Amino acid sequence: MSKFSNRNLEPDNRRSESALRYHAHSAAVRIFVAVVAALASLACSEAPFVRVTPAGTAMPAATTTAASASASAPAPARSIRIAFVGDLMFARDVTTRMQQEGVQYPFERVRPLWADADLVVGNLEGTYTSRGTALAKEYTFRTPSALAAALTAGGFHAVSLANNHTFDFGTVGLEDTLATLRTKGVALFGAGLDETAAVSPLLVRTPSGLRVAFLGFDDIGEVQFASQTEPGVARADVSRIESAVRRAAADADFVVVVMHWGLEYRSEPTARQRLLAQAAVDAGACVVVGAHPHVLQPWERFGRAVVLFSLGNFVFDLKPGDVDWLGPGPFQTTVAVLTLSLDTSPAVAFRPVMIDPAENRPRPATAAEAASILAQLEPAGPVGR
Repeated sequence: MSKFSNRNLEPDNRRSESALRYHAHSAAVRIFVAVVAALASLACSEAPFVRVTPAGTAMPAATTTAASASASAPAPARSIRIAFVGDLMFARDVTTRMQQEGVQYPFERVRPLWADADLVVGNLEGTYTSRGTALAKEYTFRTPSALAAALTAGGFHAVSLANNHTFDFGTVGLEDTLATLRTKGVALFGAGLDETAAVSPLLVRTPSGLRVAFLGFDDIGEVQFASQTEPGVARADVSRIESAVRRAAADADFVVVVMHWGLEYRSEPTARQRLLAQAAVDAGACVVVGAHPHVLQPWERFGRAVVLFSLGNFVFDLKPGDVDWLGPGPFQTTVAVLTLSLDTSPAVAFRPVMIDPAENRPRPATAAEAASILAQLEPAGPVGR
């Protein structure tokens, strides 16, 4: 079982820093992970920090894994293990459940699935605010700021805000969301008070010398894209992605790009997704993780890099009747665990999960469900180039 404690580090001469102390469950070796939140517009007198709490118990035996990494094997020396999940939408019925059951409710049944991860990262699809006016769009999501404690209760370290719901309640909604995450100790990337902040990486360092940079980009619209004078999210286009990845790669051993892209309820990636993924990989990214389609899509290797085109939903208030017209796809999801090591391609393990429509939260998949989920994730043919 992993054991964690909180720790703050003084900011360096470039950006505010966060830190966490991690006692590795496999080797009783202390690892300090410093998170550099490169959002200059959010600078404050006290450095933000990643709040870390005990990571839970061992992964349930019923959970199925796949691909090149064992779910239970310790991460190799000079490596970092990162757990990724898909869309996290805490509004509507999920808000009601948390108000009734407590902030631990959304992740209570699945938190053991990332007990062995050094970092846990997701896509936050919505806002933490009670202010602002909803944009003129079909769906807008907001959650009371106090309920952001669900992320820390779940053991999350960082979230991408590069998506089509981060600006649902305008500038004040974004400002409240940024402030709430900072207060709760959850690092963020992919949005900010100007374009420089939105495209700046979140940098994670380990004492062994490894450096991981996280970037987020949105290709969907229905949002305000950040400019040099306006707040918003980072726009996904080839030139911006290439430029940002190259800059991040100059300061990091690994660059991870989280994309909001694709077509809703489509189980295969589009040509546009492939174009943006290739741009990120060619510029130096070793991992690309996708969200927005609300269903799983196959993963592929682009050379030595790994592209997870869509991890689907993870927390979403689906109804039992939704399966009748949407099929099982929106209910199928996974925890994707990537182990990044120098001189080797990322290792990937999938831990299948189902969203329980009666409970409005994820749970570990049964053996039969896991087989179907893994089939959705398998590459359909030759991968990458």
